[in-house]
Amino acid sequence: MNANVSPDNLDAYTITFRREILFYLRQLINEGERVSVMFNEGRDALLTVLLDVDEEKNLLYLDWGGSDDTNERFLKSQRSIFVANPLGVRNQFVTSIPREVSYKKRRAFAVAIPEKYVRLQRREFFRLSLPMTRRPPCRMTVGSPATEYTLSVIDIGLGGVGLESQEPTLPLEIGQAVPRAVIDLKGPRPLHFDLEIRYVGQRTRGAKQIGHFGCKFMGISGAQEHEIQKYITQIQREEREKLG
Repeated sequence: MNANVSPDNLDAYTITFRREILFYLRQLINEGERVSVMFNEGRDALLTVLLDVDEEKNLLYLDWGGSDDTNERFLKSQRSIFVANPLGVRNQFVTSIPREVSYKKRRAFAVAIPEKYVRLQRREFFRLSLPMTRRPPCRMTVGSPATEYTLSVIDIGLGGVGLESQEPTLPLEIGQAVPRAVIDLKGPRPLHFDLEIRYVGQRTRGAKQIGHFGCKFMGISGAQEHEIQKYITQIQREEREKLG
């Protein structure tokens, strides 16, 4: 649990809207995220992955464990806590008694889809991967002579951004400071950030090599944090709505 979060204020991080719960469960399924299941009052644990959700039957399917003894104890558990930590965001929910089922002709567990879902976001580590159609431009001036480059923001969080360039290399190196980079999040005005380059690499897209850069925000203001958080919330809401 996040050190700054107590049981008294967990409600602020608890989701009860079913469509949103299903969105995050499917996200764990699609990414093959490992999930820890704690049961028997915390004395036992099972490492698994979520397989599927069946909305009509109100069931969540999860993979069968590697230990027969642990599986048998899990099937008798009255209450289980599921925990996953994709991208530094703690996802947690509680279920009641599981049962054994056959899923795609193999043994699996099934539990009821949870009615509550907790997401404890570690603000400094969380990054939202942006859809291809929603990647804002980032303009920066670097090199000698000074040259302006326009890169695409591929992920963003309160700690920094990931950037792609059509050029495989740019005059950037790890530890380099980039002052006054401009990112347009379609708010009241473009935002200016001082960046520190934390990663320099390349990716292959089709037959083409493109540049990939990880950047940390330096001295981000409260107003800038607010604009970024608002942008992230908007993108997440729009992506959930696409799922129905």
